[in-house]
Amino acid sequence: MTDAHDTIDEVAPFLATWRAELSGQTSVAAGEVQDHLLDLWSQLPEGDRRAKVEAWLTETLSRHLYPVEELEERLGAL
Repeated sequence: MTDAHDTIDEVAPFLATWRAELSGQTSVAAGEVQDHLLDLWSQLPEGDRRAKVEAWLTETLSRHLYPVEELEERLGAL
């Protein structure tokens, strides 16, 4: 059984790559955020983090843009 810490370690490279892509940008289209979240969701086991990503995915349907600062905060909270 994988604990939450191990799970974050496993997706850390994915999160680091996404954060690197955000560098120098001020905002990101919701569709791009959705694509990354779908990839992240598929890597997470059932649990609180996956539920947060699911809620965030639903939210992307009603948004057009995400400020990079908001994305950084949310990624850090995972």
